Amino acid sequence: MNAVSEQAIAVSRTRIDPLLAQALEAEIDIEALLKSLNLPPNLADASGPERISLADYYRLQNRLSILFGDETVHLSSRQLLSGSTDFVLQNVHDCENLYEVMRVVARSYNMLHGGQYNSVVKRRASVDIIINDRDFPYVNSQATEYIYFSIECVLIFLHCILMIVSPSAKHAVKSIFIRRTSPGGDCAHLGYWDAPIRFGAENYRLSFDLETSLRPIVMPSPEALTSNAVYQKIVEVVAGRKAGREAPKSTSSLVRDALSRGVVEQADVAAQMNVSVATLRRRLGQESVSFRELRREVLNETAQRLLLSEKSVADVSDALGFSEFRAFNRAFKDWNGLTPKAYVREARLRRNAEK
Repeated sequence: MNAVSEQAIAVSRTRIDPLLAQALEAEIDIEALLKSLNLPPNLADASGPERISLADYYRLQNRLSILFGDETVHLSSRQLLSGSTDFVLQNVHDCENLYEVMRVVARSYNMLHGGQYNSVVKRRASVDIIINDRDFPYVNSQATEYIYFSIECVLIFLHCILMIVSPSAKHAVKSIFIRRTSPGGDCAHLGYWDAPIRFGAENYRLSFDLETSLRPIVMPSPEALTSNAVYQKIVEVVAGRKAGREAPKSTSSLVRDALSRGVVEQADVAAQMNVSVATLRRRLGQESVSFRELRREVLNETAQRLLLSEKSVADVSDALGFSEFRAFNRAFKDWNGLTPKAYVREARLRRNAEK
């Protein structure tokens, strides 16, 4: 039985090494990335903190999934495009109970992954979500321990999906089954669960109370059913498992994630965060930043990334919501002092000079 710790749930700093290695390969500025998340600037160094909170791990994972345009964060050779989880959550709006939600989520992810990796089984006293990853198309370079950790984090993600649909899911988990053979090494993340954990299982499984799973639910508004909301729920729940109740992370970081996922109107971002526009402005003001400044920064970062991935100027303009590419040209030149084509040309020259 894994009891919930009264200390902050933290994992070894080395857990983020694979993520940072991928970020470096994608030519992402690590220092700027950590700064944007309000994380220690030396977190990427061996001399930095030995541990990182599980909440911050998920925040970093979320940001990189946005920057990579891959919600598996390069775990799978079959990438999930940004917006995949939003698509999954859009499919649950007609569900009447958690059991139906589980089935829709499993089917939707199977379709996106291109295989029957997820299933839901109703038993005499439980409803089980099962992940069979034995034939999953993992990227060949991934180590077994990294896969164990990643899928165990996926189980937490699935639990939080159900919690944003219905709060009743929070205490409905009866047991957890995972494939690692023992709790050796750095398994502090398993402290998330307050239900028995069975090691050495054939497949991954979350077992939910049957009565709770079949109880009618009131579906939240569509604005509340987003990937951002899932990550916010994870941070909220993980941070809450500490004496004194750690405060949520910065509002500006949450806003940046929403903007990065294409939610660019202030009212829509506020709705996702379940606050009024006035409250959102006040909180951002307390952090000495405005929504307009954040939107400009995120749009510029996204534009640069898409241009360097060889997207056309017209495609980038459309992706960012500009009415026409000439307006995007003007905005980009105002942000960077260069037109989009000149920016790409200079970036190529720099790359060639470094070879």
